[in-house]
Amino acid sequence: MTYNFSNFFHSHSDEMLSDFIEQYTPYMSIAEDNLEEMSELIEYYKKVLHTFQGSFTEEEILDYFKKIAKIKVSDDIPYIATINEILGLKNILLSKMIDDNTTTNILSLFKLFQIINNQIAYTYFVEHINKLLSINNIRINSMSDLIDKDIIGHYEAHLVWLTDLAKCVRDDKTDSFPELDDVACNFGKWLKDDAKKLISNNSKYKAIVKLHSNLHLFGKKIYTQIGKNDYHLMITYLEKCELISLSIGTELALIDNILINKRVTKDALTGALNRQSLKSIFESQYELAQATNNPFILAMCDLDYFKNINDTYGHVAGDYMLKLFVDTIKEHLRNSDIIIRYGGEEFIIMLPAINKEKAFSVLEKIRISFQSKELVYQDFKISTTVSIGMMEINTNEFYQHTFLDDYINIVDQKLYLAKKSGRNRTEMR
Repeated sequence: MTYNFSNFFHSHSDEMLSDFIEQYTPYMSIAEDNLEEMSELIEYYKKVLHTFQGSFTEEEILDYFKKIAKIKVSDDIPYIATINEILGLKNILLSKMIDDNTTTNILSLFKLFQIINNQIAYTYFVEHINKLLSINNIRINSMSDLIDKDIIGHYEAHLVWLTDLAKCVRDDKTDSFPELDDVACNFGKWLKDDAKKLISNNSKYKAIVKLHSNLHLFGKKIYTQIGKNDYHLMITYLEKCELISLSIGTELALIDNILINKRVTKDALTGALNRQSLKSIFESQYELAQATNNPFILAMCDLDYFKNINDTYGHVAGDYMLKLFVDTIKEHLRNSDIIIRYGGEEFIIMLPAINKEKAFSVLEKIRISFQSKELVYQDFKISTTVSIGMMEINTNEFYQHTFLDDYINIVDQKLYLAKKSGRNRTEMR
């Protein structure tokens, strides 16, 4: 079919593009480091608006929107955000036609955008499933690479469940659909029996049970839609399934970290974990981050002028100061966060399932709290400060779990910058 709206949109493409970007920027947001994709996206919208100035075929316009949808899926932009963006574009185009006395062209535009929405839904559907299968395979491999699985090992069963579900949706099949009963699947059986003994926090246990029940509820919704070609609903349900699945994995990973803190040998002086456990714990955090699609934080802390404390008040006072610092850290961390004594007055902190902005706030609270603390020792009141270097480790952007020394070097450089810039500060990559 051929369309022609040139009477309404002639020479307005620059104005409409400007209006579109200004009004719907929130929906176009892509990660700041993906400026190339943002530029490519805007170029496609320019082509769309230029196309509306003349005669064009349905295939022409759909091809542009197909490419736009692929960029969106590639950059993890939710389907609903993209649909809202397209709705905004339609509204801007309609505003240019609103003074027309006839409704023919407006109805034609409405019908065209209905076709465009369906094309975007189908493209999202295909691209999302392919991406989900690929990423889930990486997640499953990450789980397989874990040495100490504890509770998180049971999450692997539901990653396989999600993969099987995605394959059935892709292939339009119901005969090999994964278990839909939340108490009958392998994870559900474990959750009902052994999990109660392992997860001591009852509210945390109930939250995981609720998440798991909701996951299967959306699995049932997907099952009823097989063969109906309602790609709008399918995408929404699939995105919800993946989100809930990752939330379950995150909860289990945090519980696993609590078990690590209880199990791993501790430094007798401070109560922090021993440096010997650093490599294995870091690799576990990396694999868990990859399996649950969460970044984690690596930070290095160094007490300022610590040698002066030892030289002035003695090493016993220095020991008490190290213990005071670790106690201060624990006041601001979750039970699932990791503290390791790296050596002397240096400590490593790992914060799972948190972004760098929130982590920076946590580390700043530690720094500010510690500077206000006083150690009373033999009638002396002793205080000092701490400098911190930190980075966010996103497994999609950084090296791999075996390159621990590289990550340590990065946070060490940030720590050096904090020292050089006056001490008692946090520097973030």
